[in-house]
Amino acid sequence: MLRVESPGLRRDRMAIAALFLVNGAVFGTWATHIPVVKAVHALSPSVLGLALLALAAGALTAMPACGVAMGRFGARRVLGVTGLAFSGLLALLPVMPHTAGLFVALFLFGASGGAMDVAMNAHGSAVERQFGRPILSSLHGMWSLGGLIGAGLGGLGLALLPAAIEAAILAIVFAGIVLAAIRHIQPRLIAAGHDGPKLALPDRRTVAIGAVVMFAFMAEGALLDWSAVYLREALDVPASSAGLGFAVFSGAMAISRFLGDRIRRRVGPVMLVAGGALLAAASLALGIALNHPLVAIPAFGLAGLGLANVAPVGFSTASARSADDPAQAVAAVATLGYGGVLIGPVMLGFVADATSLSGALSLTVGLCLLIACGAGAMRGKRFRPAIGQ
Repeated sequence: MLRVESPGLRRDRMAIAALFLVNGAVFGTWATHIPVVKAVHALSPSVLGLALLALAAGALTAMPACGVAMGRFGARRVLGVTGLAFSGLLALLPVMPHTAGLFVALFLFGASGGAMDVAMNAHGSAVERQFGRPILSSLHGMWSLGGLIGAGLGGLGLALLPAAIEAAILAIVFAGIVLAAIRHIQPRLIAAGHDGPKLALPDRRTVAIGAVVMFAFMAEGALLDWSAVYLREALDVPASSAGLGFAVFSGAMAISRFLGDRIRRRVGPVMLVAGGALLAAASLALGIALNHPLVAIPAFGLAGLGLANVAPVGFSTASARSADDPAQAVAAVATLGYGGVLIGPVMLGFVADATSLSGALSLTVGLCLLIACGAGAMRGKRFRPAIGQ
């Protein structure tokens, strides 16, 4: 039987898509402010690294707790609080008077953004189950699009306004979108008052899914952070063009995510993840072996196409197989996955010191092969649309 989609469900999908967009836009805007904050506080590279580590530590600390909070308060409240906090803290970062305060603000910024990320994925997975077909990849596509919009608006705003004023204006805009979107989030999909465990260790299958997502995030983080350095220092690309690797990789990820739901319906989650990982591994291996920018830059793009849908499929699978407590499952996968964001770039840095940039990037080929080997963890039941929503 065909399923009738209610207007409320369609509005909910648009609302959660808007929240994904805002989360990406806030992160994109913050990326343009990093050099400004570094200059204002006269941070050395090592201290800046510690500051960014505080942001990541906040995210990883909040992610497991978010699953508990959603069970107690419901997705709508958690999304509202974290979305407003994340937007508001963006305005606070450029005006922190002391470095110690900056560290605290970055920790809270990361915590609110990480918790919002878990809540978005958990609620997006719940909406996906109601639709009866994959939609999570396109939601992650909205995050990628938001990152590009935030970076563009942030860069343009810094050219016209002082950093504090520009950040405050954008924070108000983002908070306004959050308030408008929250009105259309259906609280019944992940309701308050869940009686499950306060904090539960994930089962083996959830850990396996989280490990695959972690490998993907390790590879993504490494390529995003090191592609420009590799093109500039190893392949002697001019500084003005070294960012092409990052741009092509990010753009390809966004395109792949918007196409990912349709591909997943046709080939299934395992084939989508395994095939994408093998495409990424082959393209990266070829780009590194031929050692030429005209090959390396397209290779980064193909890697972006291949890796883009690993995380959305992982979150969707974990949520679908944990119907009793999807928020906890998504929180576990997110915590494992985002640990990879911390590990990947740092690991490449140490390997690059010991060998070479080419040798370090070769690790991403291995990570992609591990994803392909673990893709079977993404196997799940086919969507079964509800009737007469």
